[in-house]
Amino acid sequence: MFRMQSILRNGCAVAGLATAAMLALAVTIAPPLTARGEDRVPGLTGTDRPDDVMQARQLVMDGIETEMMAIELAVGGNAPDLVDLKARADRISTLLTAFPHLFPPQTQPGPSADGSPRNTTATPAIWQDFDAFYGKAQGAATTAYDASQAGTADLFKEQVKKLRGACDGCHAQYMHVEPPTPP
Repeated sequence: MFRMQSILRNGCAVAGLATAAMLALAVTIAPPLTARGEDRVPGLTGTDRPDDVMQARQLVMDGIETEMMAIELAVGGNAPDLVDLKARADRISTLLTAFPHLFPPQTQPGPSADGSPRNTTATPAIWQDFDAFYGKAQGAATTAYDASQAGTADLFKEQVKKLRGACDGCHAQYMHVEPPTPP
């Protein structure tokens, strides 16, 4: 009986060693396994769809400008609806907070994959000092948020003036627009 247990134990040990050796050999000679797509970063990084990312940031900016236009028209009137205007300022704050994240390196000005120029008004200055651009966008988002929290129409108007200044300053530095050609 003792001999049988010894043979079984040694047999299991030998089988275990053989299995471990085969596993070690397989790991050594097998090509490394990587998750599908691990070597690239698809999606919103701009790698796969830079034109879509540029269009998304244009849509976000259009949304900001639509809200800003409504605010500026209303604050120039006699009795602005402060509740509505504060809600618009809050939407601007949200959009501006997300906005700088739509500028991955693959979307900077230059030729696209097919050689055609990228359709963007963004200037290279954004990518040359992204932290400065990011800071301006976040500063404007904070100003818009402050406007959304204003307790009076006068405080709201003061914040809107600051917001317009922040927008114009950012556009002057980071946006290239072709001037109209004379007729």
